[in-house]
Amino acid sequence: MTTASTPTTSTTTLPAGFGDLEAFGAWVLPDEAARIEARLSRPYAESKAFYETMLAAVPRFLPYLLGRNTGDADQADRNLLDLALAYVEIANAVEIYDDGEIPDGADLRLFVSVLKSHG
Repeated sequence: MTTASTPTTSTTTLPAGFGDLEAFGAWVLPDEAARIEARLSRPYAESKAFYETMLAAVPRFLPYLLGRNTGDADQADRNLLDLALAYVEIANAVEIYDDGEIPDGADLRLFVSVLKSHG
């Protein structure tokens, strides 16, 4: 895998076996709005490097997360879940648009989550 950007370093803690993803701690974000903002404000090369690394890690993190009860998750597990959610948010940007923004599309910051609007 060739990446055009170096990941942002962080002190984010992830579960044992996921230390290679800790370099992407800046993508551990609290909600969808923050993930959208990161997608739009960070260089596309950084987003693509994150996507490529997470894509390769799907066979490891997906079974791990599916085996966890979110109510009992510790901070490391929640951080991994937030990374996985950021990966999902960035996937269309890389796979479909090859850009952080949607060409000729509306500003994604205008999106209001149905989950957030209904409490």
